[in-house]
Amino acid sequence: MPHISVVEAALLAGATLAGACSQARDSRLASGQTGTGDSTTQAAATPARLRVSNVMIGRRLGAGNRITDPTFRFAPADTVYVSVSTEGSSGPGTVTAAWRSQNGEILQQSSQPVGPADRNAELHLSRDKGMKPGTYKVVLFLGGDSVDTKVFVVQK
Repeated sequence: MPHISVVEAALLAGATLAGACSQARDSRLASGQTGTGDSTTQAAATPARLRVSNVMIGRRLGAGNRITDPTFRFAPADTVYVSVSTEGSSGPGTVTAAWRSQNGEILQQSSQPVGPADRNAELHLSRDKGMKPGTYKVVLFLGGDSVDTKVFVVQK
């Protein structure tokens, strides 16, 4: 008959307890319980705060105002598009873009309301005479809070 040492017995008991705890946690998760009590119900009842989830910059837009030609390099005559997707539903519902030249001058500022979940907010910059070669940036705001900045280059 094999003998079990004290260390082996302790390891076996620990593994058994860990398995039992894991099974109890898995069964709670499968039944939708998380062990956090009423806070889970409160979190489900409170809408998530509106936040920016993705920002893309590029030359062309497609369905849902999503960028189809992403790039950070543009020609002087190009239109620069920014596509902003959001998540959540509570909070300020306007996205604003402040387009800045290489010396910090604001070239243009525009705002768009946050759209439905399947449609991104779209903001763009184009100049009648084109943009001078150099480095530019767009600062994005959700409500009054700065949420992202994208730097892009205009080349000849």
